[in-house]
Amino acid sequence: MKLTRNPYFIFLPFLILYAVVILINKWPTLYGDEIRYVDFSWHILHGYYSPPKPHIDLWNGPGYPLTIVPFMWLKIHALTITLMNAVYLYLTIVFLYRALKLVTSHKIALLFTLALAIYPNALSILPILYTEAFTYFLVSSFVYALTLCYTRGSSKYGIIAGLVLGYLTLTKIIFGYVLLIGLVTCLILLLFKKNRPYHLLSVKVLLIAFAVTMPYLYYTYQLTGKVFYWGNSGGMSLYWMSSPYDNEYGDWKLPELSNNQYPMLFKSPEGAAMLKKNHSKEIKFILIHNEVEQDALFKQAAIRNIESHPLKFIANYYYNCSRMLFNFPYSYSYQDSAVVGNIIRGSLLFWTSLIGITVTLLNWKRVIYPVKFLLLVTGIYLGLSGALSAYPRQLDVMIPILLFWLGILAFHLKKPSMRFAGDESLEDISLSELKGIGIKQIENTSG
Repeated sequence: MKLTRNPYFIFLPFLILYAVVILINKWPTLYGDEIRYVDFSWHILHGYYSPPKPHIDLWNGPGYPLTIVPFMWLKIHALTITLMNAVYLYLTIVFLYRALKLVTSHKIALLFTLALAIYPNALSILPILYTEAFTYFLVSSFVYALTLCYTRGSSKYGIIAGLVLGYLTLTKIIFGYVLLIGLVTCLILLLFKKNRPYHLLSVKVLLIAFAVTMPYLYYTYQLTGKVFYWGNSGGMSLYWMSSPYDNEYGDWKLPELSNNQYPMLFKSPEGAAMLKKNHSKEIKFILIHNEVEQDALFKQAAIRNIESHPLKFIANYYYNCSRMLFNFPYSYSYQDSAVVGNIIRGSLLFWTSLIGITVTLLNWKRVIYPVKFLLLVTGIYLGLSGALSAYPRQLDVMIPILLFWLGILAFHLKKPSMRFAGDESLEDISLSELKGIGIKQIENTSG
């Protein structure tokens, strides 16, 4: 019986399935962003990250390239490295199950974990040497550590949560801004007496996460002279997001303006011609500068576009949200049959989340601390993602948090008499005092 309740055993078939998916679908050569991650790993292996001035390259953070370094050092084939995605996604579902099991029942934990285990978008990224599978793992680990901190009342789990969130930030540099906005929000909430121990814990977790990123931020400062400089990819993404032209929906395009991004099946010469007509002059001017200057110039151009066409920026934000949910629309591109499945999955996620938001707001005082903090982080992240060229993978990596939240709601809707551990009667109790209460309550509810 113990073995059948062990999540490492329960989900072991999925580890095998994920490995088979990778072996069947992995391309024999590196392509797209895979090349960049491997190049960065090669740089680290040789004692540097970015090339020296003036051609500074900080397109992404060092979090994921660092994980590839040991394989590069051992001269292991790229296919073998990609097999780590199977391990990452397997551990993702294990940790999500364990987090849910702490605050719900075995059945609820199993049901919502299986939803992630077979999530088509998660399966689709397995054969690719991209950051998404590793990010799933970090997000799920963060959820688990934060829940352990809450239920066990131990500060060591808060430290672990901060360390994981910091490494997540090095992997997805947009989280640098999530940390900043989240920290300001939690510091403001500290001014109020209600739930102060929890807000203080949030501040500590965010500060630990910041501490993890400090060596990288010091490195970028040494290279660029800019404080709080995460990378030089945001400017171009914001530029395309701010495009004021008709039939352009904020999706990212190559500087060569070839319109060869998604969907690759439809390489539209008309689209490429329109892109060149609309952007060629400005982009040619920007590209004669070095990479850091390009980032600044793209941001300046984006701000001009937003100021001149604010309604189009709002429309592009809406299109970005649509792409995160439905992978549609794309500039100068035909639709393909995959959009049907995307609409079904996206609609299910959208309406379920909308119901969840309504239930959460109506019962806000009874919602446990981990859910509140995770929703804050997720809300900031998704809000920022909508302001850049966004795709389903920006939303997908937060699915473990959404399933954790919805699983808890489903459990407590099933048992309306159950009071959350964050209820009004417990608001002013310290975390250490909650330790015994939390464990007792969980034992009573999860069987």
